[in-house]
Amino acid sequence: MLKHVIGKSTLTEGIAIPRSLESWVNAPELGCKRDIILHFNGVRTIATLRRIANARGNVQIKYEGTKGIAFRQWLAAIFVATSSGMSGEYIEIDKFGADEYHVEAFPLAAQNADRLVVVEWMLQGLTQGAAERLLPVREIPAVVQNVTFDPVAGQNFYNATLAESFELWNWTNEIQVIPELPLKSDFMKDGVLVEVEFGNARTYYQDYIKFALAHISGVTRFGLLLVPTEAFASSLCEVGRQRAIAKGRHAYSGMIHFEKVRREFVHMTKIFKMPFGVIGIGRNGEK
Repeated sequence: MLKHVIGKSTLTEGIAIPRSLESWVNAPELGCKRDIILHFNGVRTIATLRRIANARGNVQIKYEGTKGIAFRQWLAAIFVATSSGMSGEYIEIDKFGADEYHVEAFPLAAQNADRLVVVEWMLQGLTQGAAERLLPVREIPAVVQNVTFDPVAGQNFYNATLAESFELWNWTNEIQVIPELPLKSDFMKDGVLVEVEFGNARTYYQDYIKFALAHISGVTRFGLLLVPTEAFASSLCEVGRQRAIAKGRHAYSGMIHFEKVRREFVHMTKIFKMPFGVIGIGRNGEK
């Protein structure tokens, strides 16, 4: 099954097939193409599966012509939130016959209301438009929104459930950043490195160092740090304090949050010149 996050090109042109799934779609030879059938919303359309005659040999499903009008209209009607930017909306494409696929939509409106969401971004060395063109970056809101908010859960729960969600989106975890050092990334995909930091406020500086080392070594194109918003961090800290008290402890150290990172961001960008970003994660509807 292919999970594909919706971008503006998805609404108007087509879908890129990851190299790991090229055999699954029985991708054509370089420069060749053939018709396939997409089933959606009780109807079907004819699309084109092709391998572009370029150096990489990209494989795509294209539906920008006259035959794809109904499919494009359906996408535009379902995925309204994507027109405003990266919303985490996505489709799942499942193969059920020779060159026949079922397409299921997962718009923002159908998501569980009590969930985590991407609240805010900060970027260094990369524009918002350039970041959105990186498919793994566009997947982050979908990964985050797959996690349900639980008011009595602590940081271990969210670390574990986020890890499960990244795995569902085929991100690789625990990859050594560079061979010479025992530093490992949380998640990596197609040159994008992600660190999820729900820990002590001092530990996130190491994440910047990971981004720098990976970029200098040519391992990554972009690094992303995921931290809780201040409101979400306060909720997690309260859970942590209550658990500490229950265990007879009277101290509980705080955790990193987006507002602290924001205050320090301009200083970090003077030290670290590689492209990177910070994402604030919070509860849906958080003020």
